[in-house]
Amino acid sequence: MQTISVVRSISVAALLTIFTPAVTWACPICFGLETGSDEAVSLNWAVFTLLGVTGGVLSGFVAFIFHLLKRSRQALGNEDAFHSQAQHISSKGRA
Repeated sequence: MQTISVVRSISVAALLTIFTPAVTWACPICFGLETGSDEAVSLNWAVFTLLGVTGGVLSGFVAFIFHLLKRSRQALGNEDAFHSQAQHISSKGRA
């Protein structure tokens, strides 16, 4: 039952995008905002803020994965393997 509603929602969104591209693809800049207007400046800040938040969250995920990798190797007693592999990778990047 839930699958049918998801398919129906996706179908409606696809049809709206196909048949009304001017409305669904237009951004506020496309509607004629001036370059130095307050709306354009706030839109730019919003975009940069969202990029910063997304980058921060993704960086957090990567750091957490490396933390889990290090902790699992410590638990198994292979901590030296982690450091030697990290040195091997960093020496390849310098060469």
